Amino acid sequence: MRTQLPSVLLLLALLSAVTLQSQAQKPAPYPPRTGEWTRIKKVDEYHVQGIARFAVSEHNKQTGEDLEYVRIYRGYVDGPFYKLLIQATDDVKARRYEAVVRDRLWNKPKELIYFRRSS
Repeated sequence: MRTQLPSVLLLLALLSAVTLQSQAQKPAPYPPRTGEWTRIKKVDEYHVQGIARFAVSEHNKQTGEDLEYVRIYRGYVDGPFYKLLIQATDDVKARRYEAVVRDRLWNKPKELIYFRRSS
């Protein structure tokens, strides 16, 4: 029994170290890592338009609303995060919305962080 005790303690120490390391590597979803948003000068680019359309579509899936994308009128980027100011209509009135999307090239390509009505 005495010879097994150091092995068990070593195993427990190893497992706790691996657990702590894996928790430390998880990125926070928001705010962005650098904290500085850079304005996107050409919001009409195909890639930016695709992210804006994804934000509206994903919002519709999550809430059951039926918003229709109209245009993007301003955008900011910070690493993999895109903050987009979008105009969308609900068949009655066009309104402005703010969305933050994380666009990653691995695992899940895009993730909607939040989508809310802008004033």
